[in-house]
Amino acid sequence: MKYLPQPYFLIDRNYEIHSFSNRSEIIFDVGKNFLQLVDWESTEKAKKLLEFHEGLAEGELIMKTRESPYALIDLSMNWEEEMCHIICTEKDHRLSELENIVESHRIRLAETDLELLEKKDQVEEKLLEIKKLSCPFIKLTKRAALIPMFGSLDGDLIRLNEEKLLRTAQKGDYEEILFDFNGVDEFKIDGVEALVSLVKELQIMGIKPSMIGIKPNHAFYLNNTNTRLDVPFLNSLSKAFKKWIKRREHFDV
Repeated sequence: MKYLPQPYFLIDRNYEIHSFSNRSEIIFDVGKNFLQLVDWESTEKAKKLLEFHEGLAEGELIMKTRESPYALIDLSMNWEEEMCHIICTEKDHRLSELENIVESHRIRLAETDLELLEKKDQVEEKLLEIKKLSCPFIKLTKRAALIPMFGSLDGDLIRLNEEKLLRTAQKGDYEEILFDFNGVDEFKIDGVEALVSLVKELQIMGIKPSMIGIKPNHAFYLNNTNTRLDVPFLNSLSKAFKKWIKRREHFDV
């Protein structure tokens, strides 16, 4: 077990650690009790997850690693008499993968923009293509999605993508959608009004929208619209992702 490629622990019913792999020591600051590795707010969920039962079981916990005090970890467990075998798999790589997807989309958008300059006879067609590329729908989990926006937030950006976004959100039975404005240069009045309308439609559908990456020049337009958005405003995608995980874990306990 010492040479397993993933963190492994052997614990008893009191969560005392009897054995662990070398990889466990690299990822965690291993002590005597497995619960010492778990974020204190997740302790009760950990106890429930680690209850004795026959057969294989899986779950996820927020645990303290050497690199982060707030790491999302997948657990695979198997009880054998009085001892439980646990394999831990880090899930925080999903956030990096998501950021890579968003960055790839930015690059694709930039390349499309360059093509537009080179082929002026296709201006209208390219403008529509850019608008449609500037508002992708990215699945995060079964119940949450990300919509990163790029360029200028105007009426056309929302109008060209609204039907697709609403249809995808409804079909996927999503509960939360994160709008990321880090890639938006400027807001325009008609774009803000269309955004407010889109957010209201999502809320009527029972979906909870959140806003990420609102800059001071964005806030000026949002504060001057006739209707205020009743949604959470978050600083970064990372904070939004971790806040969503934390809230989901709270309801799972």
